Order: sequence, then structure tokens, then C-alpha cells
Amino acid sequence: MGLFKLLVLILLIVAVMVLWRRFQAWQKTAGAEQKPALMVRCAHCKLNLPENQAVREGQHWFCSSEHRDAGPHD
Repeated sequence: MGLFKLLVLILLIVAVMVLWRRFQAWQKTAGAEQKPALMVRCAHCKLNLPENQAVREGQHWFCSSEHRDAGPHD
């Protein structure tokens, strides 16, 4: 009976270690998803939008290809 309890204890420790590692990996991926996006301003209409949705032309950012074609508005 003592050997059986030892095996159960070892299995329990291994299970806790596996769950702990999965939890840590989940926290790392969840933290990476919550980073705020870098915001840029459209040079034509002055709309602020995330950089990954903006169109870049030289040093200027635009909210759409139409505003990029229209050029910066002063």
C-alpha cells in the first residue's frame, strides 16, 4: 500500500508541474495580446487610427488610399 501512495503522490506532483507550466505559457501569450496599438494621425483628415490599419506614404500616414492619393492637408 505504501508504494501505491508514493506513485499517486508522484503523479500528483507531475500533474501540478504540467498545469503550472501551461498556466505560465498562457499568461505570456495573453500579455502579448493586450499591448496597445501604436496610434498614428492621418495627414489629410487628422483622424487617429492604429498603425496596423493605416497607409504610409513617405513620412506621412493616411487613413485610406483615397486620402493618400489626395495628399497631406495643411
